[in-house]
Amino acid sequence: MKFSTKAEYGLRAIMHLADSDEPVSLASIAKIENISLAYLERIFAMLKKADLITSFKGVQGGYILSKPANQVNVAEIVQALEGELYKIDCAECNVTCCKVHPVWQKLYEQIDSTLNSITLKDLI
Repeated sequence: MKFSTKAEYGLRAIMHLADSDEPVSLASIAKIENISLAYLERIFAMLKKADLITSFKGVQGGYILSKPANQVNVAEIVQALEGELYKIDCAECNVTCCKVHPVWQKLYEQIDSTLNSITLKDLI
C-alpha cells in the first residue's frame, strides 16, 4: 500500500491546525510546508467535506479542526483523502488466491488498527 501526496501533505497540513488555538490560513501552511496553495486548497476541500475541519472567512479567517485533536485519528484523515484503503480485491477468485487472502486481510487489519490508534494529539 502506498499513500499519495494527498495523504502526506494533508496530514502535515492538518497538524498546523491541531497545534493552534486560532484559525490558520492556507497561505501560511503552504509557505511553511512548501506545498502548492492550489493543491492544498483541494486537500482542504476534501477534509472539510469529511467534517474534519471548519473554515472561517475574512481577515482573521482560516481553518480550525472541527473537533479536538485527541478525537481526530490518522485513519479518518487518510480515508478522507485516499478513500477506502482496506478493500481487498483478488485478481482472480481461485483456490490459490483464496488461500492468500487471509494474509492480506490480517495486514490491512493491522494497518487500520494502527492508523485508528494514533490521534493528532499524539503527533503534536
